[in-house]
Amino acid sequence: MILAESSFSDTVLALLPELGLPILASTVMLASLGVPMLPGSLMVLVAGTLAAAGELPALATMLTVLCAALVGDQLGFLIGRLFGPQLARRQDPTIARALTLLETRGPVAVFLTRWLIAPLGPAMNVVAGAGGLSWPRFLVADLAGEIVWSSGYMALGASFAPFIPQISELSSDITMLLAALAIALAAGVLLRRHRPHGPR
Repeated sequence: MILAESSFSDTVLALLPELGLPILASTVMLASLGVPMLPGSLMVLVAGTLAAAGELPALATMLTVLCAALVGDQLGFLIGRLFGPQLARRQDPTIARALTLLETRGPVAVFLTRWLIAPLGPAMNVVAGAGGLSWPRFLVADLAGEIVWSSGYMALGASFAPFIPQISELSSDITMLLAALAIALAAGVLLRRHRPHGPR
């Protein structure tokens, strides 16, 4: 299962240098909405590398990431508003954790699940929409958190850009280079995910 997810993620990441901002926007939006197997954070890391290398327009890339994440979050909030009672009846441990965090932290919980406790992000959107938080408070916390997430991951990805020319001497295919970088980052994320109580 993990191998299948990794292969799918690699395929999506490999499309970024070719398809640019449309594939970036759709991946980030759907990942924020909670669609499984989509490498939202890894896609932003690679986008940061490409933007710093001049392969993508930096400002447009940053705005694309931020807006796509916000749209996905708002859709999740709307789903919670529309189907809250049905979702509340589900015995889902992720939903339960998100609800507990929201009850104890309020809007701060939304802010933290954008970047620090990101695995709870999609569930937090739904729980907040189901009645735990007003939409204006959710929007403000969501925006603040997504600014931290998008700028942080873009900056981290950009930090790899100075090494591209040296590494490219060993590999002439920038797509393969970025895929290798993404695989290494994915391995780190998977290891962190499988630690007890670790963040996404």
